[in-house]
Amino acid sequence: MNLILEINNLDSCNFSQKKLELTVAETIKKAELTRILKRDVLVSIGFVSESEIKKINKKYRNKNSPTDVLSFGDFNSKEELLEQGKENIFLGELLVCPKDIEKYCQEKRIFFEKEFFKVISHGILHLLGFNHGGKMFKIQEEVANNVLKK
Repeated sequence: MNLILEINNLDSCNFSQKKLELTVAETIKKAELTRILKRDVLVSIGFVSESEIKKINKKYRNKNSPTDVLSFGDFNSKEELLEQGKENIFLGELLVCPKDIEKYCQEKRIFFEKEFFKVISHGILHLLGFNHGGKMFKIQEEVANNVLKK
């Protein structure tokens, strides 16, 4: 798989691009959607402020509060994604709010970097058609742990 990330850092988020790429690539591999591993896969990631993600969350989810990540996928299901021809695949866009992640980490007294990569993995899994559940949460935890080891 050739991964192409478009990154829009509108909130001056400080992160390792290498670890970000590793998080996305490893999440896609662990999702076991082998057909897409032979293609170019494009993902757009935007880092935005709390006020911006709150506006977008209100508009698209009718929730008037900030959130850590919003996923806007190009496919409605895993099956639809896998039915794509041999072309390159645009999975969709993630909007990530580092400040929301930071607040959550302070509240729970957990390590920011791990939670940051867990949230990225979570968003990618939604783009791949996953819904909340045991398999999804297991993958994002494994990915975050593996990324931190590298």
